[in-house]
Amino acid sequence: MGTQIEGHPHAVYAAWQALGRWIGAHLMVVVPTGVALGVLFPQVLLPIKPFIPTLFAVMTFQNSLGNDIKSIKHALQSPGLIALVLCLVHAIMPLVTFGAASLIFGASSPTVAGVVLEYSVPVGASTVMWIAMFEGELALGLSVLLLSTLLAPFTIPLTLQLLVGATVEIDAVGMMADMLFMIALPAIAATTLNEASHGWAKERLAPATTPLSRILLPIIVSTNATGISSYLQNLTPRLVGIMLFMLAFAVLSFVVGMLVARVVSRDNSRFVAVSFSCGIRNVSAGAVLASQYFGPEVMFPAVIGTLFQQFLAALFGRVMERTLRSHPVGPLSQRE
Repeated sequence: MGTQIEGHPHAVYAAWQALGRWIGAHLMVVVPTGVALGVLFPQVLLPIKPFIPTLFAVMTFQNSLGNDIKSIKHALQSPGLIALVLCLVHAIMPLVTFGAASLIFGASSPTVAGVVLEYSVPVGASTVMWIAMFEGELALGLSVLLLSTLLAPFTIPLTLQLLVGATVEIDAVGMMADMLFMIALPAIAATTLNEASHGWAKERLAPATTPLSRILLPIIVSTNATGISSYLQNLTPRLVGIMLFMLAFAVLSFVVGMLVARVVSRDNSRFVAVSFSCGIRNVSAGAVLASQYFGPEVMFPAVIGTLFQQFLAALFGRVMERTLRSHPVGPLSQRE
């Protein structure tokens, strides 16, 4: 009887879901472990590298299945707020990181290109997961995520060309095509499917495929990390300095996000949505682009960011909880 139960489709599905929940709950461990595996066993993972853009497109599609026109229209009732977040993500932070990296590492250093790339990528898909986990305004987060994703194929090549085009060769057309394939088109397709299926994609397909997306994340991170294997195995003071720089700016992104959210938010849920949207980037996309178009010196700062982000998201989620408990935002904070 025990064997039959274990082999039952419902038991298999339950185990599949449990695996997805476990990975989601341990991202701050799973992602750095993925980086470590890519660094330690590059030859094992290198055969997967040609398939990474496709795997990333699948992950984007799955993470976008919760999008629908109604929630986006609702969030778009605050266009100024969305524009502010997008401006911070796609313009202000790339400029700030470019200036700081140029001063520290030298304007002609390929490291600057990696830093700018890391802070030119769109808002991360995991933003939605963290916003939901900490009871933020999901519609606002989804709208910022979708618009940031749709803008990325144009903003990333443009930002790199304007800021570091003189120091690295940039295939803007190829990069734009990859971003369309990996992010924009899968997001549009998932949203369209959800609308056409009247919510079936969000209610049934998304939960069933969530574990797949969470499994793909460490695979992508591990494979991208193979490009910096020789660097991490032979750390120098300069590389340690780059790691500390990326960590500092990852923290700064969350801090700035929370400060902006405190000023512009009208309630607790919006504070959470704005904070995570400013703090979480699609660093895996940056790592994929770095591996496709640049050398290891550009890849290192782009890939190393994957070490910090999920850990910082969990940490700042707790900080937000304590902040809102002691200093709530707006009228909804009085609902208890």
